[in-house]
Order: sequence, then C-alpha cells, then structure tokens
Amino acid sequence: MRLTTKSRYAVNALTELSFLQSSGPVSLIDISVKQNIEITYLEKLFRKLRVAGIVKSIRGRNGGYLYARDPSKVSIKDVMYAVDEVLDATKCNGTSSCHNGKKCSTHDLWNDLNILVEDYLEKITINSLVESDKGPYINFREIN
Repeated sequence: MRLTTKSRYAVNALTELSFLQSSGPVSLIDISVKQNIEITYLEKLFRKLRVAGIVKSIRGRNGGYLYARDPSKVSIKDVMYAVDEVLDATKCNGTSSCHNGKKCSTHDLWNDLNILVEDYLEKITINSLVESDKGPYINFREIN
C-alpha cells in the first residue's frame, strides 16, 4: 500500500473548498495559493473529483467549484478512489495469485490490512476533518 500525493492533495483541497465555498463557487487558484499545490496538478485532481461526482464546476466570470455531494457524505475512501489511489497492500491486487500464480503465505495478512484501512477511511468524511479542531485525528484506542 503506497499513498501518494494525489490523495493527500485531494483531501487538503477539498477541506479548503469547504472553508472557502460559503461565499459561492471557489476558484482553483484560491485553493492552489492556500494549499501551495500546483494549479495544473489541482486541475487534474478536480477533473477526477468532478467525474466521480464529488464536486461540480460552475462556468463563467464568477465560476469555480462547489461540492456536488454533501461533504458529510464524502468519505476519504471516496476521494482516494476518485483520484485513482490504490489501497491494496497485497502484491496480487487481491486475486490470490501472489506467489507464482498461487496464494502466498502472507496474503491473508495483507488482505486483512486492506479491509481494516478501507473500513477506517470509509468512516472519515471531509466534514469530520473540517470540523475537527483537535490534535491528531487518529485515536489509537479506536484501532482494534
């Protein structure tokens, strides 16, 4: 499982969108400046987020982006899948063909890790990140 900047930037940009959209559509330039993300990279991410139905674009002079779905219903898992982030710790993409076409001895370990991570990311929404003003988000006692 390798997390890239795609998901990190997408989540940061969407939380910024939440802060800025109260006055209407948000320009990607505003998000780019606030989050220090290259505008061309941000455009690619938002194109994928739009195709996934997470954001919508408004054209015109006062155009920009708004949420297409309620951010309290957009999970981090949704965002990561939208930007093509692979959340698979197995070597075989879950096909059980990791060791010369057969299931390797550690396949179940990595598959269980996939399930744990996906379940965790499904529970966290953009809204929960925006509303959280506490320290680190993860409460280690929650992980069992």
